[in-house]
Formats: sequence, C-alpha cells, structure tokens
Amino acid sequence: MSWQDIQKNTFTAWCNEYLKDRGMHVTDLQKDLRDGVLLINLLEIISGKSLGRYNKNPRVPTQKYENTGIAVEFVKSEGIKIVNIGNTDITDGNLRIILGLIWTLILRYQVNRGGSGDGSAKDELLKWVQSKIPEYNIKNFKTDWNDGKALNALTNVLAPGSAPDHARLDPSRAVDNCAKGMNAANNYLGIPKILAPEDLANPRVDEQSVMTYISYFRNAELDGKSREDEAARLAGQCRAYGPGLVEAVAGEEAPFVVDTPNSTGQLEVKVEGPASKARVNITKTNHPNGTATYNVSYTPTEPGEYKVHVTFGGLHIPGSIFTVRVLEAISLGGEGKIRVFYSTTSSSEKGRHDVIHLQRLLEAKKVHQRPDFEPWIPVDVMEREDREAVFKKAGTRTLPIVFVDDKYVGDYDELQRLEEIGKLNDLLNYQVRGGRRY
Repeated sequence: MSWQDIQKNTFTAWCNEYLKDRGMHVTDLQKDLRDGVLLINLLEIISGKSLGRYNKNPRVPTQKYENTGIAVEFVKSEGIKIVNIGNTDITDGNLRIILGLIWTLILRYQVNRGGSGDGSAKDELLKWVQSKIPEYNIKNFKTDWNDGKALNALTNVLAPGSAPDHARLDPSRAVDNCAKGMNAANNYLGIPKILAPEDLANPRVDEQSVMTYISYFRNAELDGKSREDEAARLAGQCRAYGPGLVEAVAGEEAPFVVDTPNSTGQLEVKVEGPASKARVNITKTNHPNGTATYNVSYTPTEPGEYKVHVTFGGLHIPGSIFTVRVLEAISLGGEGKIRVFYSTTSSSEKGRHDVIHLQRLLEAKKVHQRPDFEPWIPVDVMEREDREAVFKKAGTRTLPIVFVDDKYVGDYDELQRLEEIGKLNDLLNYQVRGGRRY
C-alpha cells in the first residue's frame, strides 16, 4: 500500500470520527466531499460554529460549487492559510487537493491543540512524546513507530497497567504489537483506531497519518482521560450513519447502519415522529473479529421532524438522539426556483424541437431574466445519482423537464397546453420566498 493510500484511509477515518455525531459518513474521500454537504458539516462540528445557509440537497453542479465555495471561504475566515486549494478542486474530485485540505484542518483543530505556539506543530508533538517515553528516543513519526513498542509504551504511560510488557515485545511481530497497542489505547483511553496496525507497521507509513493518530494521545491527556466505564466505552465506540439519520421521505424506507465493537451487547433503536413511533426493522451481521453491523430501517408515515434514539447496552451512542427531517417528497434543492432540465444529446427530432420551442415560450415571458430562474441544466453533466433523482421526482424521463418550486409541472407539451388555457402565467409567476409574485 502506498503512503497516499494510507493517508487517504487515515484521513477518512478522522473525518468519520467527527461526522458520526450527525449520523454522517465518508466512504470515498475523493467523491463524498464533492457536493460540499459533508465538508460543511465537518467544519461546523470541529469549529463549533455555524456556516449559515447552504444547499442541503445539491443536485446540480452550480449548487455543489456554491457549497464547496462556502466551505473554503469559511476556512479562510478562520485565519487558516490554504495555498492552491480552491472549491472547484473539491467539487471536481482532485484527491491531492482534498487530502491537503483535510490535513490543514487536522493540523489546526487537532495537532495544534494545546500547543504553546513556540515551535511547529510537529516539533511540539514530538517533544511531548519524548517527555512521556524518553527511553524510546523517538525522533520521527515514521520508522520509530513501526515495531509497535513505542505505541504500547505511550499507552501504558497514560493508562498505567494497560501495556506493562511493552519493553519485552518482539520487534519482529510488528503488526501484532501495533494491534495490541491500538486495542489497549482504544479500551483504556477511548482513542479511535483511525490507523490500521499494518499501516503503522509499514516502513512507508505516511508521517501525517502517524501525527494525526499520536495527537489523540496528547489530547487524551489534556482531557484527563483514563480507564472508562466498560458500558460507556462500548457505547462510545459505536457508530451510526446513513440517510435515515439525516433526511428521509414520507412513505419511503429510511435506512442506516450501526457498527458496534462487539456482537454481544444489546442494540436498541426507537423512532419517534409527529404522529407516533415508527416501526423499526433490524438485521444483524456478526463479524469474525467479534464486532457486529446492524442494518436498520424504518418508514416514516408523514412529513415532519423525527427523533431517532440509538442505544447500546442501554446508553446512547455518539450522535444519538438524531434529529431527522422527513420530507413530503424527495428534494432536488430547487425550492423557490424555476428549473428546466434538458439533454444536449437528444437523439429524437421532437426532443430537439421541444427544447427550442420551450426556450422561445419562456423567453417570451421573460422568465430567463428573473432571479428565481436557474440557467438551463443539462442532465448530461449531472452525476448519475442526481440525474436519476430528477427522473424519479418527475415520474418521467421525457425531456425537457420543468420544475417550479421543486415540483414537476410538465414538459414542453404540458406547458404549451397550460399557455393555451391561460394558466401558465399563474404557474410561472409564483415565487415561494415570502409568497411574492413577480
């Protein structure tokens, strides 16, 4: 595995440690930050500040660029220096730039925490490590950690008795030693396993990944962490994520996943909505390493705000109680707007003519000059998932497709019919914001 692969995995795990508080999850760091939603939520969590209004359901490229633009501007407003990092790089999925941005955030909000400011973040963290385990003469955040002995020693210093045999560990069993130290750090100090044992034992391990992981130990000392209550520790190691913990649609299944540190604890899920409790379905999968994954789903019956309680061993897991917004229908993020979706590669003569005629019809009514009208959106450049959402909400794949206030109103033939019976003006004049008419 290359250093970049290790870094990508570590940074992904770091993001998920924070995002679990909102029932969110990054699977692919290169793809999942592109619409800006997860990135904005991550920034709000680690900074403790609100980024204000943003597109919660971005489906078209302009909305995604707007979101990532909001995120980048916030980072700059925090006084964080970012060089050659732009929002277009994030939305376009430039992995090198995305990794650079995440490292900048880790450095600011985690590695620099508690620093005196007298030296670089790396030097200060290294000095802290040296003060805790001077006998290991740690000089770097790469090879000095490969055999796992220093990791066990550091854990034992912060949680006495957690790894008393660290000096006698066999250096040739590096992966086993790293796993032992990580398990002890997780059990006694609640330090998340954001780095895999085989990665830490790899001579090509990424320096920034090791710094990120070791900074958790320094921060654990700052927080005064020690041996935790067993039930609280297990509940704290659970993670729940998925659309059913963020947003759902009335009448449709809302799924999410819960990962637990063992397969013997009792998981309970309760969903409360506007009318009554929703029925919950749970399927459990046990894993060879003793952990378990639960696939959970419920079906909200009506729109409104729902509360999802997730407990393990009788205690709430991180993020619980989750607040879920249940919509009447799937959102395309077009509330208060007039939108036209079309294809630039229509193969039918009627499809091409319909685009031309619809454009003439709307321009005759000066719709294209209004602030609530978005430029024509070609479905060809949309992500497949977003394109399919447009077709699903419209209930048709016939283009062009017109939405007003995020509601499907028809294709060219339907709008022409409405024009002939004198109803098109009322339809197009409606602007949802403030109920104003143009």
